[in-house]
Amino acid sequence: MSAFGPALFVSRADGAAMSEDEQAAVLALVRDAAVRLRLTNDERKPAAPRVYDYDGYEPLALGVLLYSGYGYRHMPDEIRKDQDEAWAALGDRVAAEIDRAAPGLYRCTTYAVED
Repeated sequence: MSAFGPALFVSRADGAAMSEDEQAAVLALVRDAAVRLRLTNDERKPAAPRVYDYDGYEPLALGVLLYSGYGYRHMPDEIRKDQDEAWAALGDRVAAEIDRAAPGLYRCTTYAVED
Protein backbone atom coordinates (compact mmCIF):
# COMPACT_ATOMS: atom_id res chain seq x y z
CA MET A 1 0.00 0.00 0.00
CA SER A 2 1.34 3.40 -0.96
CA ALA A 3 1.43 6.52 1.15
CA PHE A 4 0.65 9.97 -0.22
CA GLY A 5 1.54 13.43 0.97
CA PRO A 6 2.16 17.04 0.03
CA ALA A 7 5.34 17.74 -1.90
CA LEU A 8 6.68 21.26 -2.24
CA PHE A 9 8.54 21.80 -5.52
CA VAL A 10 11.06 24.63 -5.26
CA SER A 11 12.73 26.10 -8.34
CA ARG A 12 14.90 29.14 -8.88
CA ALA A 13 12.95 32.20 -10.05
CA ASP A 14 15.62 32.80 -12.71
CA GLY A 15 15.10 29.28 -14.14
CA ALA A 16 18.68 28.17 -13.45
CA ALA A 17 19.57 24.70 -12.23
CA MET A 18 20.38 24.18 -8.54
CA SER A 19 23.73 22.79 -7.47
CA GLU A 20 23.77 20.03 -4.86
CA ASP A 21 24.86 22.60 -2.28
CA GLU A 22 21.92 24.83 -3.15
CA GLN A 23 19.55 21.86 -3.00
CA ALA A 24 20.83 21.13 0.52
CA ALA A 25 20.32 24.79 1.47
CA VAL A 26 16.75 24.73 0.11
CA LEU A 27 16.00 21.55 2.06
CA ALA A 28 17.29 23.30 5.19
CA LEU A 29 14.99 26.27 4.47
CA VAL A 30 12.00 23.92 4.14
CA ARG A 31 12.91 22.08 7.34
CA ASP A 32 13.33 25.37 9.21
CA ALA A 33 9.95 26.53 7.90
CA ALA A 34 8.35 23.27 9.04
CA VAL A 35 9.68 23.83 12.56
CA ARG A 36 8.60 27.50 12.67
CA LEU A 37 5.13 26.61 11.38
CA ARG A 38 4.92 23.59 13.69
CA LEU A 39 3.91 21.31 10.83
CA THR A 40 2.67 17.89 11.83
CA ASN A 41 1.93 14.73 9.91
CA ASP A 42 -1.34 12.80 9.95
CA GLU A 43 -0.38 11.29 13.32
CA ARG A 44 0.22 14.77 14.79
CA LYS A 45 3.97 14.15 15.04
CA PRO A 46 6.39 16.84 13.82
CA ALA A 47 6.78 16.74 10.05
CA ALA A 48 10.22 15.67 8.80
CA PRO A 49 10.55 17.06 5.26
CA ARG A 50 12.87 15.09 2.99
CA VAL A 51 14.02 15.20 -0.62
CA TYR A 52 11.52 13.60 -2.97
CA ASP A 53 13.27 14.27 -6.29
CA TYR A 54 15.14 16.82 -8.35
CA ASP A 55 14.18 17.69 -11.93
CA GLY A 56 11.71 14.81 -12.11
CA TYR A 57 8.15 15.96 -11.50
CA GLU A 58 8.89 19.64 -12.06
CA PRO A 59 11.71 20.86 -14.36
CA LEU A 60 14.78 22.04 -12.44
CA ALA A 61 12.83 21.94 -9.16
CA LEU A 62 13.74 20.29 -5.89
CA GLY A 63 10.78 18.24 -4.69
CA VAL A 64 10.52 18.08 -0.90
CA LEU A 65 7.99 15.71 0.62
CA LEU A 66 6.65 17.48 3.69
CA TYR A 67 5.20 14.24 5.13
CA SER A 68 3.13 11.28 3.97
CA GLY A 69 0.40 8.99 5.23
CA TYR A 70 -1.89 6.21 4.12
CA GLY A 71 -5.35 7.79 4.49
CA TYR A 72 -5.40 9.76 1.22
CA ARG A 73 -5.85 6.71 -1.03
CA HIS A 74 -9.06 5.73 0.74
CA MET A 75 -10.70 9.16 0.78
CA PRO A 76 -13.81 9.78 -1.32
CA ASP A 77 -13.14 12.09 -4.27
CA GLU A 78 -14.76 15.15 -2.68
CA ILE A 79 -12.73 14.70 0.51
CA ARG A 80 -9.55 14.12 -1.50
CA LYS A 81 -10.20 17.42 -3.32
CA ASP A 82 -10.49 19.19 0.05
CA GLN A 83 -7.25 17.53 1.17
CA ASP A 84 -5.49 18.68 -2.03
CA GLU A 85 -6.60 22.25 -1.31
CA ALA A 86 -5.43 22.01 2.30
CA TRP A 87 -2.05 20.69 1.19
CA ALA A 88 -1.72 23.48 -1.39
CA ALA A 89 -2.44 26.03 1.36
CA LEU A 90 0.14 24.35 3.57
CA GLY A 91 2.67 24.60 0.74
CA ASP A 92 1.84 28.29 0.38
CA ARG A 93 2.66 28.81 4.07
CA VAL A 94 6.00 27.04 3.69
CA ALA A 95 6.72 28.98 0.47
CA ALA A 96 6.05 32.25 2.30
CA GLU A 97 8.63 31.28 4.93
CA ILE A 98 11.15 30.46 2.20
CA ASP A 99 10.48 33.82 0.56
CA ARG A 100 11.07 35.59 3.89
CA ALA A 101 14.46 33.88 4.16
CA ALA A 102 15.42 34.30 0.49
CA PRO A 103 13.25 37.08 -1.00
CA GLY A 104 12.41 36.61 -4.66
CA LEU A 105 14.94 33.81 -5.20
CA TYR A 106 12.58 30.82 -5.46
CA ARG A 107 9.19 29.81 -6.84
CA CYS A 108 7.17 27.06 -5.22
CA THR A 109 4.24 24.83 -6.05
CA THR A 110 2.67 22.08 -3.95
CA TYR A 111 0.61 19.02 -4.79
CA ALA A 112 0.01 15.45 -3.65
CA VAL A 113 2.52 12.77 -4.61
CA GLU A 114 2.81 9.05 -4.00
CA ASP A 115 5.58 8.19 -1.56
